[in-house]
Amino acid sequence: MASLFLIKKYGLLILIVSVLSGCVSTHRLYLTQELMREKQVIEDNKLGVDGLGGARVVELTPDGRQLLVTSADDNALAIFNVDSDFKLTFNKVFINNSKIDGLNGATSLILSSDGRRAYVVSFYDSALVIFEQDKQGIYQFIHAIRDGLPYEQVFSDKESVKEKDKLGLLGAYDIAITSDNSQLFIASVASNAVSIFDMTENGNVLFNQLIRDSDNTVYGLAGAVNVTITSNNSQVIVAGFNENAITIFNRDENGALEHSQTLINGKDGVKNMVSPQGLAMSPDDNYLYAACSGGNAIVVFAKNDQGKYLYMQSISNSDNNVTGLGVQGMLQLLLMGSVYLWPQSQIMQS
Repeated sequence: MASLFLIKKYGLLILIVSVLSGCVSTHRLYLTQELMREKQVIEDNKLGVDGLGGARVVELTPDGRQLLVTSADDNALAIFNVDSDFKLTFNKVFINNSKIDGLNGATSLILSSDGRRAYVVSFYDSALVIFEQDKQGIYQFIHAIRDGLPYEQVFSDKESVKEKDKLGLLGAYDIAITSDNSQLFIASVASNAVSIFDMTENGNVLFNQLIRDSDNTVYGLAGAVNVTITSNNSQVIVAGFNENAITIFNRDENGALEHSQTLINGKDGVKNMVSPQGLAMSPDDNYLYAACSGGNAIVVFAKNDQGKYLYMQSISNSDNNVTGLGVQGMLQLLLMGSVYLWPQSQIMQS
């Protein structure tokens, strides 16, 4: 079975994280016609490295000195030092245990704009886990925010856990942060919801609001699997995997959300948007891109003068001369001046 990859670009370097093989690889781009050259490969359980089993998301700190990786299979957050030539050296790993709670099935990661705080969400622990740098710049586990419901109950007896689901973090899968570090947004598959947390100046994280799919028939949050924020913090956009939908909320200056629009496959000309699960915005926020595993497609929307998104086009394997968009599991999408597409592991539907 082919490896599944996450790809990020930092200057002239491409960072590739393999989900299946549990490794991190860096490749250098050259300004000539030469092909990329492999720079370094770091593998899980080799040369003292730990925490890369089922690696999911990677983030480089703003100062470029540390690289953080979440691992769903190792239930971990791994940290690497980065030198001036982008050589990675294993630093430490936080693994779910009696002292560190909430990393079981760690799926996504986001950093504050200054890099001092790292926020991790986990699928099986249904938690938001907070890490913070000390005065020496070393990350320390702070605490986990969760309802504490066992995953066996969450995924086998969904009706009975609804009343106990106070935070909307069941099956937490993706996280986004405003550029001013004032709010966190978490998309959760089993809660069918997006949760909003406020952040105080001293770093405290406070629950603000929970928006469920069942709150309003116009929402398309069933199987909420991905969340993104426009660069000006004015809109929060959530992919509903199980509902073939994307829901857009307008966000006011006080951080309150108001439903703006729901894009649904088969309506208003939308095509091939089956099981959307990767979202990205163009740098100017005028275009919304969705990677859809069910339709083996990339779907593109353009924003009009009223701030509404209109279907523009879709590119799928059914198009002439288009191949390579079919995957075994999920698709994630990253915008780095161009659109990059890569497969990830399969999601548990709620």
